[in-house]
Amino acid sequence: MRPFDANGAFALPASGGGELRHLAAQGAGVTLLSGGAGLAIQVVATVVLARLLTPRDFGLVAMVTTFSLLLVNFGLNGLTEAVVQKEKLDHQLASNLFWINLAGGFVLTIAFAAAGTLLARFYGDPRVAPVTIGISFTILATSTSVLHLALLKRAMRFSEVSVNDICARVASVALSIFLGWAGWGYWALIAGAIALPLSTAIGAWYLCRWLPGLPRRADGTGSTLQFAIHTYGRFSVNYFARNTDNLLVGWRFSAQSLGFYKKAYDLFALSAGQFASSLTVVVVATLSRVNRDAAQYRRYLLGAMTVAAFAGMGLAAGLTLAGRDLIRLLLGPGWEPAGQIFTFFGPGVGIMILYYTHGWIHLSIGRADRWFRWGIVEFVATCLLLLAGLPWGPVGIAVAWTVSFWVLTFPAIWYAGKPIGFGVGPVVAVIWRYILASLLAGSATGLIIRGVPYLAGAPGAAGAVARIVATSLILAILYLAGVVILHGGFAPLFQTYSLLREMVPGIKRAPVSPVDIQSGPDKGPASNSRGSELPINSGGKALVSILIPAYNSEEWIADTLRSAIAQTWEPKEIIVVDDGSTDRTLEIARQFESQSVRVVTQQNQGASAARNKAFSLSHGDYIQWLDADDLLAPDKISRQMAVLEQCGDKRTLMSSAFGHFRYRWRRASFVRTALWSDLSPAEWLLLKMEQNLYMQTATWLTSRELCQAAGPWDTGMFVDDDGEYFCRVLLASHGTRFVPEAKVYYRTFGFNSLSYVGESLKKCNALWHSMRVHIECLLSLDNSPRTRSACLAYLRRNLIYFYPERSDILEQVEKVTRELGEEPRPPQLSWKYSWARKLFGWRAAKHVSLVSRRARWTVMKALDKFLYRIENRPASATTRPADVNS
Repeated sequence: MRPFDANGAFALPASGGGELRHLAAQGAGVTLLSGGAGLAIQVVATVVLARLLTPRDFGLVAMVTTFSLLLVNFGLNGLTEAVVQKEKLDHQLASNLFWINLAGGFVLTIAFAAAGTLLARFYGDPRVAPVTIGISFTILATSTSVLHLALLKRAMRFSEVSVNDICARVASVALSIFLGWAGWGYWALIAGAIALPLSTAIGAWYLCRWLPGLPRRADGTGSTLQFAIHTYGRFSVNYFARNTDNLLVGWRFSAQSLGFYKKAYDLFALSAGQFASSLTVVVVATLSRVNRDAAQYRRYLLGAMTVAAFAGMGLAAGLTLAGRDLIRLLLGPGWEPAGQIFTFFGPGVGIMILYYTHGWIHLSIGRADRWFRWGIVEFVATCLLLLAGLPWGPVGIAVAWTVSFWVLTFPAIWYAGKPIGFGVGPVVAVIWRYILASLLAGSATGLIIRGVPYLAGAPGAAGAVARIVATSLILAILYLAGVVILHGGFAPLFQTYSLLREMVPGIKRAPVSPVDIQSGPDKGPASNSRGSELPINSGGKALVSILIPAYNSEEWIADTLRSAIAQTWEPKEIIVVDDGSTDRTLEIARQFESQSVRVVTQQNQGASAARNKAFSLSHGDYIQWLDADDLLAPDKISRQMAVLEQCGDKRTLMSSAFGHFRYRWRRASFVRTALWSDLSPAEWLLLKMEQNLYMQTATWLTSRELCQAAGPWDTGMFVDDDGEYFCRVLLASHGTRFVPEAKVYYRTFGFNSLSYVGESLKKCNALWHSMRVHIECLLSLDNSPRTRSACLAYLRRNLIYFYPERSDILEQVEKVTRELGEEPRPPQLSWKYSWARKLFGWRAAKHVSLVSRRARWTVMKALDKFLYRIENRPASATTRPADVNS
C-alpha cells in the first residue's frame, strides 16, 4: 500500500453508511480472527514452554516486562489512535511523527538498559540486570513500525495487519521454543520477545511502502502530539494499574509465586484483552467517521457493545467453570496454584471486555484528555482494591481485579458518554440479559457437573478434558437458551450470525433497499392524503368498513394492511386508529394512505377506545373488525357477503374459520370446534361456556345495525373485551351463520395477547365483569338445567384466576354459584403444579404455573421465528393465504 498520493494527501476509505459498515464489519472479523489465532499461538507456546522452562524463569522475565511493556507502548498507544482518528493527515505530518517516535524509542531503550541495576536491587535478584538489557531492545524495535502500522489501520487494511501480526507471533514463538529446547532457560523468552517486534517491523515496512521524509514544520504536529500524549498518558496510568499486581506479588512473595500468578492472569487478560483490543482500532476508526451523526453513532456503539456482552459473558462463565482444568491441561503438573488463582479471575472476564468499551467513546470523539483523567480515577481505585486484597496472597489480588471491573465499568461509560449525552441506561438495557443468562447458565452447569461424581472426580489430563468438553457443551446450550428466553426470541442470535457473516471476507452483501416497507399492496408510492373523509361510492353494493386498532404493532401492521387492501370485496374502506404507539406503527401505516385507507391517531386509551373511534369514523353498512397483527384471506369478506346477500337479514351474525399461527401463516392450525356451525344465540353461548370455546375477533362480519344495537366497546375492559362485546352482539342478533370457506389467520403469542390474564388486578376485574355478562346473557335466553350447568362449568374453569388473592371477587363467585344450585369449592390445579401447592401453598403454585406457561410460550415463539427465518418465506405476501384455503 502507498498511503499518500503525489500531493502528499492521505485518501480515506469510503465513508458511506453501508460501505463503512461493511468495512468495519470485515475489519472486526479479520482482527478477531487474528486475535483468536494469536491467542491460539500463545496457548501453544505456553503449553510447550511450560514443559521446557520453570515457573521461576517466567517469573524472572515478568519482573522486567512489568516495566518494559510500558515503554514498548510509547507511540504504539497514542500515535496509532491519533493517526487513525485524525480528520486530515499528509506525508509531512506523518514523517514528523515517525521521527519523533523513533527518537523517543531510542532514548527510552538506553534509559531502560541503564536501569537494570536498580531493578536488580529492588527485586533482590542479580539476574534481573542482564534480563533488563536484553528486553530493552524490544523498545527500539517496536518504535520502527508504529507509523507504518497506524497508516495501514487508518486505511482500514486490517487483513494485512492481522496476517503480519500472526506471522510475527509464529516467528517469535518458534524461536522461543527452539531455544528453550536447546536449554537457554529464560534467555529463550528474551529472544522471543525481541523477535516479535523485529518481525512485525519487517512486515509493516513491506506492506506499507512509505519512506518518511526529513522532519520539518507542519500544521497539526503539535495538536496530534497532544492527543497522542493524552492517550499514552491514559495508557500509562492504566498500565500502572494493570501491573501493580505483578509488582506487589513479586515484591511481597517470590519469583515462583509471581510465575503462578502471571500465568493465571495471562489467561484472564489474553481472553478478554485480545477480544477487546482486536475490536478497539476497528470500532474507533468506524465511530470516528460517524461521530457527527448522533443517531448512527449511538446505533454503531450499542451494536458493538451488544456483541461484546454476548461473547464476553459467555466466555466469563466458561472460563470460571473450566479455567482450573484448562490450566492443568495446558501447563501440566506443577501449575495447580495457577488454576486456583484463575478461578477467581474468571467472573471478571466479561465485564472486563465491556469496561474497555468506554475507551472507544473517548477516542472516537477526540477526548483523549478525559480518558486520561478517568485513568487516574481507575488507577487510584484499582490500587486501593489490590492493596486490600494483598493479605490474602495472589488469590486476594485476583478477587480485587474482578471486583474492580464490576465497580468501575458503569461509572466509566457514564463519564465517557457525558460530552455527547450518551448515558448508562441504554447500555444496561442491552447487556443485562446477557449477564443474567451467564449467571443462571453458569450456576446450573456447575451444579450439573458436580452432580455427576464420575465426571467431577475424574483424575489426570483425561478427566480435565472430559470436564472441559462437558462443561462447554452444557454451558453453551444453557447460555444460548437463556439469551433466547430473556430476549423473547432468537433476535440476538440472528443479529450475531448476520454480523459474523458480514465479518467474513469474500461474502458478498445483498443490496439493501432504502425503503424497508413498501407503501401499498402493489408496493407503489403512497398517497399523500391525510385525514380527508373517505368517499362512499358503493355502486349499489354494501360498503364494508375494515376497522383496525393498532398499538406498537410496527412488526405486523404492514402485513395486516396488505391483507385488508387485498380483499376482493368492493366497495370497502379501511380505517386504522393508532392508539398512541411509541414505535413506528403510525409512520408505517401512513405509507398505505389512499382514497380507501385512512389513518388517524389518538392518545393511548386502549384497544376498545380505538375501536370505538374507528367505528365513529366509518360509513360502512357492514363492519369487519381486524386486530393489527392478524391476516384475512383475500376472499374472506366476499364469501361472507355472498351468504349475507342470500339470507337478506342484517341481524344475522356472520362467522368464519380461523387458524392459529405465530410467524408462519402457511402453517396455521385450523381446528374445527362446535362453534363452527350455524347456531342460535343461546346455543352459541351455551357451547362456548360449556366447552371453553371461542371465536376470534376477525372471524365476525357484523352489520352496522347490529353494532349499534349492541352498543360501544367497553373501554374499561382490559381482557376478554371481544368476548364481552360479541356477547352483547349475539344477544341482539338472530343467530350466527358459519362460512367455512372464509378464513382468518390469527397470530397469537400467548402471554403477549390481550386475552392473557396473568396476575394483573385490572384484568381480573375485567374478566369477572365479562363472566357476569356472559352468564346473564345466556340465562336471559334460556334458564334451563343445561344452561345453568354450563354457567357452573364456566365459573369453575375461570375460578383459578381469582383464587386465593381476590377475596372480593371470590365472594361474588360463591354467591352466583349457590344461586345456580351448587356449593362453592376450590379450583382444580393441574397435576403438574400440585406439588408446588402442597409445598408452598396456592399463591406459589399459581405463580409457578404462570411462569412455566410463559417460558413455554416464549420458547415456542422463538422456535417458530427461527424456523420462519430458515424457511425464508416473506410474511408480507399476504395476498396468498388463499393458496391454502382448499
